[in-house]
Amino acid sequence: MSNGKTLEAVIEVEKQDNEKNTQSEESEALEKVKLKAPPGINASLVLLYAIFFFMFVIGWVNLNNCSVSRLIPIYLIVAGFVGALTKSISGTTDKHLFNVVIALAIFYIVWHCLGAYWVYKEYQPNYEERAGEKYCNRTTYLLAFWILTIQHTILVFIILLSGCIKLMKGDFVASK
Repeated sequence: MSNGKTLEAVIEVEKQDNEKNTQSEESEALEKVKLKAPPGINASLVLLYAIFFFMFVIGWVNLNNCSVSRLIPIYLIVAGFVGALTKSISGTTDKHLFNVVIALAIFYIVWHCLGAYWVYKEYQPNYEERAGEKYCNRTTYLLAFWILTIQHTILVFIILLSGCIKLMKGDFVASK
């Protein structure tokens, strides 16, 4: 009789071990899935880096092709470089690099405000080189103009959504 009870105990212990192993394997698999980024995020990162690269290159190539304000291509160069650098190191867990990311983000915001002033102040420059002082390369100016306009639109959209969420916060409380 003790052999039967011992056998049952051994079987029960093996079942528990199998359940623990299965649960740990499932949790490991779940952790691996959590670590993988969804494909949409990867595509959006590629697009974001392409925009930063395009800003840098267009600003660099047309550095001397904007006599209305030489600061417009410089804005594109710096914004493209700082934006890509900030995004590339933003996922760090290192405390010192995190502080660098914060400083770069603050610099990018200030640079964005200066760029908006420089670009919008010269709204609708002449795109013909013969115009002299009022000339700016069409691609350079329009890229800076639309990048800034899109960023402002996104910012306003986020502010409006945040306000809506704040106003509706109490509406989604579960009743008891």
